Amino acid sequence: MKPILFALLVLLFALPAAAQVDAKLNAGSALTLGLGVAAEFPLGAQSALSLGLGYSSLGLTVKENDYTYRNLRLVPEYRYYFAPRDGMDRFFAGGYGKVGRLVGVDKSNDQRVDAIRAVLGVMAGHKWVTPGGFLFELNAGMGRALTFGGGDGDALYARAISTLTSFDLRLGILVGWRIGG
Repeated sequence: MKPILFALLVLLFALPAAAQVDAKLNAGSALTLGLGVAAEFPLGAQSALSLGLGYSSLGLTVKENDYTYRNLRLVPEYRYYFAPRDGMDRFFAGGYGKVGRLVGVDKSNDQRVDAIRAVLGVMAGHKWVTPGGFLFELNAGMGRALTFGGGDGDALYARAISTLTSFDLRLGILVGWRIGG
């Protein structure tokens, strides 16, 4: 995961100063005891690429066993804005991916299992930007998740990870600031 973080930081700092960038914080991540940050870069008059980084920690009961799940993930998105007024704003639709390192811990015996979770999905949302640059965004999406890890006969993996849903639901409540442009 360290090379991914490094590549994201290089991309963020390599942009020209005049480029329009929307820096955002996902306030909705707090619902899962997490943190989500993203930066959105224009690709054209009506399209953009958003790169996000997120962390969540969630306690769940799966098949009568209590687990704590921690997930560090990279979230790339492609967005198409249908009728932007001022750069990347208003209604959009697009696709997203997630790739993350998932750690599940059995609370009863502190056994730990690691996995990689990958998601592909579709999303839609709306972004409002004030003349001063403050932005507010709501988005939602759904996708298909696959989890990789564990070995044949790995009972802890089977209990903790493979029983998680393969459906990915995302809801975003983001606030941020438009830089440049």
